[in-house]
Amino acid sequence: MFFCFFFGSSKVLTVFPGDIRGVSVCADSAGMIGHCQIYTFGNVGKGKATGKQVDVQFKCVPVRPGQLVFVTLKTIPNYCKVMWTQRHLVPECSHEGIRDEITECITGKLAYAVDKARNMLTVKVTEAPENTDYNLRLCHKRNVICTGEGAQRTIKPQYLESSITLHYSKPLPCLCIEGWPARVDARRVQVCPFKNNLEELWSGITYDLNKEELIWEPLCPVKVSVSLCHADGGKSCQDLGNVFHSEGQKAIFSSVDPHPMLCTKFTTEVGTWIKCPFAKGNFSVWTAKITSKDGQQWAEISTWVKASFSISVCEMNPSPQCKQIEGNKFQSFSVVMVNIDVDGLVFSFPVLQCDLQCCNWCPVPERSQDIEKILLPALIILTVILAAVLFGRMTIKGKPTLV
Repeated sequence: MFFCFFFGSSKVLTVFPGDIRGVSVCADSAGMIGHCQIYTFGNVGKGKATGKQVDVQFKCVPVRPGQLVFVTLKTIPNYCKVMWTQRHLVPECSHEGIRDEITECITGKLAYAVDKARNMLTVKVTEAPENTDYNLRLCHKRNVICTGEGAQRTIKPQYLESSITLHYSKPLPCLCIEGWPARVDARRVQVCPFKNNLEELWSGITYDLNKEELIWEPLCPVKVSVSLCHADGGKSCQDLGNVFHSEGQKAIFSSVDPHPMLCTKFTTEVGTWIKCPFAKGNFSVWTAKITSKDGQQWAEISTWVKASFSISVCEMNPSPQCKQIEGNKFQSFSVVMVNIDVDGLVFSFPVLQCDLQCCNWCPVPERSQDIEKILLPALIILTVILAAVLFGRMTIKGKPTLV
């Protein structure tokens, strides 16, 4: 609905000959039909108005909130196409003076309560326009556009005093309640109950097994720096470089091995969050275990993707770093591990298998064969002796008793 704006009083200094009879005032704007008004000076004696100031008071001109209006003034008759032009920007509906006074600026106010257990919002509309239906919905706000989620609710005027329930799937920071009067081009009001709930955004991490890519796609527009880091078991996480700056775009890291200690770091203006998507064995594409066969230790690797592996034996004591052991010297160490690394990946960490037992009491293949050569004949001889003794006892028990 249009409203009238009073342009005020303008003093025009006429310096033209006394045959000027008045002025023409026009107001024009994009998408608006021009409005022109003519004002005459009345029956003024010839020559008496020359060089005098004349007060011209404009009438109201219909405009809309936020409209840019150009006002042009010309004399009648017009000399040498001389004119005076002024531009005027009509205040927006956000202006305190007209926010609650102009019908088309009234959007109503929204109050809400959150039920996290049932993923439900209870909404109440107040100060809505009278005798008008009211629309209510949930939407995801992305920059200027708010995309609807779920069904739209239309409330009749007689039921505006009642509360309306709306169900949501996830408490995202861009999830908003939107309300507006049910009329063409009505202004809308939005409130976002979870606008500070950034934690929900960091869960959208996926892993492509075939491309070996870690992908994070934001569910809401957010200005954030995304990087990969190596968790050291404590609260710190060592950066690995390759920081991706996103303002709502997808972040993709290539050549990634889904290691349990590989984490994603999210940094915004308000804080830092670290998420480790592989910590619980998620997206596992290869496994390794140590087995014993024929007196030897074997590393068995099962993989679901094409990859190259490096395997070495290392010692943990006394340094916390695992120092590689050359040849067969590991037989003399007490704490020995197998170090398994994936080759050809940018983001990869070695996996240590700590269940390899190589203490001094562990059998060595060469020694085992020598011992077997000695023990086997001895066991055969011992078995023959025991059999002979048992057979002799049975024979003695079987002889008749003399009376």
